[in-house]
Amino acid sequence: MVSLGQQLGETLFDGAVVGLSGPLGAGKTTLARGIAKGLKIDNEYVVSSPTYTILQSYPCSERDLHHLDLYRITSPDDLDSTGYRDHVGGNAVLLVEWPEREPSVLPPENLIVRIEYRGEGREITLLPTGDRYEKLVEQVKERYGSKDGPTSNVQ
Repeated sequence: MVSLGQQLGETLFDGAVVGLSGPLGAGKTTLARGIAKGLKIDNEYVVSSPTYTILQSYPCSERDLHHLDLYRITSPDDLDSTGYRDHVGGNAVLLVEWPEREPSVLPPENLIVRIEYRGEGREITLLPTGDRYEKLVEQVKERYGSKDGPTSNVQ
């Protein structure tokens, strides 16, 4: 999961928005750690689930990473109070865990990474919307190649 995340992080572009979808414990935050690694996060930072802080920001040498967790968001007003809109666009990357809880947080063009349990492992589906994200997914699949072992299946 970290390896795939790193490949994603290395290919993400300025202003990219990535939704991380899947059940509790599926690996969304582990994938986010890999993305941060691919963005060359400063070593002093540890990526953790922002379930209680809702929004966590990390300086990275490639581009900053903002990690938004919608698990505890109960209304659009709750979401607006996080100030997340200040982190959409620009040169940073925005990761959104649980985007299905408030779909309006995603711009029209985005990437959804869906993680599902499959037997002993995980199935990861990359769902791009927009040309830039479709190209990104092609790049990731080419680079990730046969690295998906028995614990994950990337589609």
